[in-house]
This record gives sequence, structure tokens and C-alpha cells, in this order.
Amino acid sequence: MATHPHMTTHEAIDFLREDFDLTAHPKMVYRAVKEARDRMMGNERQQYGKLRDYLLEIHRSKPGSSALLDLIPQPQAAPMFDKLYVCFEACKQGFKSGCRPLIHLDGAFLKTYHGGQLLSAIAQDANNQFYMVAYAVARSENKESWKWFLTCLQEDIGDVGNHGWNFMSDQQKGLLPALKEVMPGAHVRNCVMHMWKNFINRFKDLHIREIVWECARCTTISEFKATMERLKVVNKDAWAYLMKFEPATWVRAYFSHGPKVDNLTNNMCESFNAKVVKYRSKPILTMCEELRCYVMRRMVQHKKLLGTHEGKLAPVQEKRLQRLIKPSNKWTTNWIGDNERKRFEVTHKGSKVDVDLIKHSCSCNKWQLTGMPCIHAIAAIRKRHDNPDDYVHPWLCMESIRKTYEHFIQPVTSEEYWTRSEFTKPAPPVLKRPIGRPKVHNRQKDPAEAVIDGDKLKRSFYVTCSKCGERRHNYKTCKGAPSNPNWKPKTKKPKTKAKDSQSLVVLPLSQSAPEKEIIEDSPPAATNPHHVEQNSANESVANEGNSNANTASMNEQVFGPSVAAVQTQSVPPKAPFKPPAQSTSRPARGTFRPKQPFRRKTVTYKHSQPVPPVQSEQHLPSPQQPTASGASPQTLAAAGKATQGLFKFIPTPGLDKPSS
Repeated sequence: MATHPHMTTHEAIDFLREDFDLTAHPKMVYRAVKEARDRMMGNERQQYGKLRDYLLEIHRSKPGSSALLDLIPQPQAAPMFDKLYVCFEACKQGFKSGCRPLIHLDGAFLKTYHGGQLLSAIAQDANNQFYMVAYAVARSENKESWKWFLTCLQEDIGDVGNHGWNFMSDQQKGLLPALKEVMPGAHVRNCVMHMWKNFINRFKDLHIREIVWECARCTTISEFKATMERLKVVNKDAWAYLMKFEPATWVRAYFSHGPKVDNLTNNMCESFNAKVVKYRSKPILTMCEELRCYVMRRMVQHKKLLGTHEGKLAPVQEKRLQRLIKPSNKWTTNWIGDNERKRFEVTHKGSKVDVDLIKHSCSCNKWQLTGMPCIHAIAAIRKRHDNPDDYVHPWLCMESIRKTYEHFIQPVTSEEYWTRSEFTKPAPPVLKRPIGRPKVHNRQKDPAEAVIDGDKLKRSFYVTCSKCGERRHNYKTCKGAPSNPNWKPKTKKPKTKAKDSQSLVVLPLSQSAPEKEIIEDSPPAATNPHHVEQNSANESVANEGNSNANTASMNEQVFGPSVAAVQTQSVPPKAPFKPPAQSTSRPARGTFRPKQPFRRKTVTYKHSQPVPPVQSEQHLPSPQQPTASGASPQTLAAAGKATQGLFKFIPTPGLDKPSS
């Protein structure tokens, strides 16, 4: 653990198996790694109780440093940790002496057991390197924590009205409302990178993918308006979305000229978080000490590297200026005749700009934004045979860097030399389990990342929460407030039993049938006056024709003439159908069809015995209540008469009768 302080449980398991041929349970290895880490770095819970002693040591090493601790009082218990703020005297004086007045604000997660947020205020020196001003540790990132952090920061660096501070943010939770309360009137910029990611998430058109950056890089108001008009013609919804944002927060044309920085992104904070990411996984006291040592080493390193540099400008600014000198030869410079000879009209291919060397201004607005002469100003400066370095803002020169890094952080002794505090030791914060099922900690791909697998399509449908109206979650895992004050969670309706469905009588049809059908006598049925008249008519037809005509007449009476004709030609005879008996032990169900009883049929041969005529008096059952199958007895009897010959034995033509 001393040589590999960031060893994980899986790495420890592999190490034991490969080097010592040992196989241990993952939980056992986890406890062993945790115990070894506690011995090397200190117990995380115990370190919260030592915060008062550590802050007193910071005050002792440099009385001008700010080290504040905010606790939550608990009844009949030790106070609980809430927030921590640290601003070293060297960082405070170096920022006010040589850095540009633009402060980048951001928050990062702490990867410890108790969690938390690392809030940071990062500036930019003359060499475009990040410079830490102050940091804070809070339980969560919200308006209250940002307001407390900004209040402490304002007490250290001064009021906005006197110094003209500008701020850059990623629009974190509660940051913008806190800035308006603590520092009203301060100019605030939004990170265009985050705006662009949200934009391409909403609008998938590739033609307008880079329109956000094109608008943000506009340095004049007329250029910005022309770009927005082109976007309005292509996609009106995208134009309306960008118009919701104040142009002064993301367009260079509306930026303040005071900071001499035209940054569009919050890369200073991103660079700082990337450098200290390995410290954010350590206990709070160890992390604070590691941050102090890192800032101290960084200040010494920059002081050594830049102390030997020869030249008026910082190394990065000197390279920027050299890249603009050669292209300035393409521009034509015309003096307008002023007495100081510092007002010029610079032209190139029909484009004209006004350059004023006294006010350090140009029509393109780049000189006012950055403090570095633009390509038009360099052309006018070279027309006068002046040195372009003399027209660069002092905040970009080596003198500002020397003022920034002339201060140094005082050393802090180890724990055994600290002065013990007389107050109660603070307790660690209480862990709060988030709402919903624990998520798998897989990294979410950035919308700007290229798609590796082109065969997989992106999901186009997302579930919508009925509580807050947002997408990608439901009301059971919703962490927000309901959009409707009268909202109530949905309840499941009780299940109702399905009603018994009526069974249908299916009459199978055959494609082939014999020339002459042999019909078996059906048993007599109950008398019915209506059906007696029909049966008498059938008797007269049966006397005049044969058995086939008799069958067709019966089918015509029951099913109609068209169905009877079809059955006479293509439907073979079938045995009479009888409804199955209703079982008393098992209730009838719509989907249950009982097994029909098997009946042995008598076989007759059409060439040996004549077909007996159909009985003239056949009585159909009287109308009764529908059976369990859903059909009346009359319908079932008629269907049985029409299909009584379907299961008759059909002999093969030309086959002799078997001998007895």
C-alpha cells in the first residue's frame, strides 16, 4: 500500500494470486485493503475530529490565511461537519497582484465514504496557466453552500464594485442565484462547451452542429446578429433555443473589456480538477494537506521556469504575438492625418477597420477583449515602425507573473506538533441514501463523443415522469417536486374475472365428397308447431326426389339456399352433433371445451341396400333456454341433421363387398 496507495480490491486479488498463489474472498481482501489504507492515510471518521487542530495550524503558519469551519449543532451530541473553507495568504495576494480579474467556479465530487463536494475558485495568470485562489469542502452542492463559499471569498479578495470581478461558471446547482445575492452586478459568463452539449442533444441536424461555436466566437454585434439570422432560416426552433440565453453570458461581442480574457469555456477549473483527481479519493484531512502541498510545489515550479525567461511578454503571449506579425503584411494601412499619427484605416480585399493606437481599440473588438493587438493593429504599429510588445496590456507581461509568484505558502508541521483545540471534535456528516434504486456506476458517454459502433442506433423513446414531467425516469424514482400540487401516485385497478364467452359451432367443410350420400336416420325430437310445417314440406320433396335432394331441402330450411347448395356439393355427411352434458362438479368456462363421447356408427353400402327415406314426421325440440355452449337446442338439432353424414364410411369405387 505504501508503493501503490490507489490499489483497488480487484488489483489486490490479482496481486495475491499472481505473486503468492493465494485465493481470498473479495470481502476479506476489501477489509484488508481498507485497514492498510487507514494505517497509511488515517481513518476517515477520525480525521473529521482533527479538522479544528489542522485549521489552527494553518493560522499559526501564516496569520493572514483564511481557514474556516462551519458545523451543524446537534442536541446531546457532537456538532456535525457541514462546510470547510481555505484561502492561503500567498494565493490571495498573488491573485490580487498579477492575475486577471476573471474567476472560474466549479465543483467536483469527493470519492470517499462520506462523499461531499470540492468547490474551487481558479484564476488565470499572465502565462494562461490556472492559479488556485481558494477552495471549500461542502456536504453537497446547492445554493446555500455556494452562497457561503462566495461570501468567504468576497471577504478575502474584496468587493466586486471596487475590483470589477468577472466569473465563469458551468451553471451548477444554485451557483447563479447565489452570485446574484452575494455579488450583485458582477458579470457572469457561461461555459459554451456545456451549452453546446445540451444543444446537440436537443437538435440532431449536422448542418447546425457547430452554429453555437460560430455565434460565440463573434467579436462584433453585427456579426452575431447575421449569424443568428442564418440560423433562423435553417432551423427556427434552434434559433429560439439560443435566444433564451443572454448574449452577454456566452458571446464574445458582449463580453466585458475589463478582464482582458476572451475565454469561452471553463477549462481552468477542468484542468485543476484533473490535476487533483487523485487527492479527491483520500480522507478529508489528507486531501486538504495534499492540496496545500500541490499548490506550494506548483508555485515554486512556475517561479523557477519563468524566472529565467528573457523578454517583456510572458512565453505564451509572445508566441501568440509572433503568429500575428506575418499575416499582418497582407493589410494596407492608411493614416487619416491626426496630429499624433496614431489613427489608421486598415484595408484588405474590400474590408476596412478603424484602428486607434491611443485607445488601444480596433473595429474588430479583439484588441479590447484580449489586451493583445489584433492583426489590424499590428499592421498599423508596423507602419509607425514601433515595437508591438509596447502595445500589449501589462497583465500579459512578465512583470505580472513576477508579482503573482513572488509570494509563497508557509510550511505546516505534522500532527504531533499541532496545538490541540479546546472545542468539541466535530463528527462526520450523516450519509443520505438517494431516492430510487442504486445505479450502476458506468460512465455516461458525452454527447460530443464520436459513435464507435455505427450499427447501434441511439434510443429515441424515453419514459416521462408523471410527477415532475421530466424524461428518463418515472415517479417512483423521481427526486424533484411535483409540477402539479394536486398530483397523486397512480394506483393499480383491481383485476376482474373474464366473463364466460359463448362457444361457436364450427362446421368443417370438405373439398371432396362422394357422388351420392348415405344419410342415417336421426332420432325423433320434441314437437314444435313451427317446425312441423317445415317438416311436412320436406316430406313432399323427399317423395319426389332422392335422398340427396331430401338432404339439400333440410339444409336450405335451416341455413338458407346458398349454404345448402354448397353443402350438397362439397360437404360430406357427418354424424349428428349433440351438445355435451354439463358437469356438476366443475363449473363451465368459456375457454373449456369438454371431450365429446365416441359413438360407433353402422356402415351401410349404397350398392347393397336402398337408402331409406327420411321420416316425414320429425319433431324439433321446443325453444328452451340456451345451453352451456350458447346455442339453442333447435339450432344444435338442425346442425346435427345437416352434418350427420360427415363421418360415414365411404367405400372405394370398384371394390367388391367383403364376403361374409
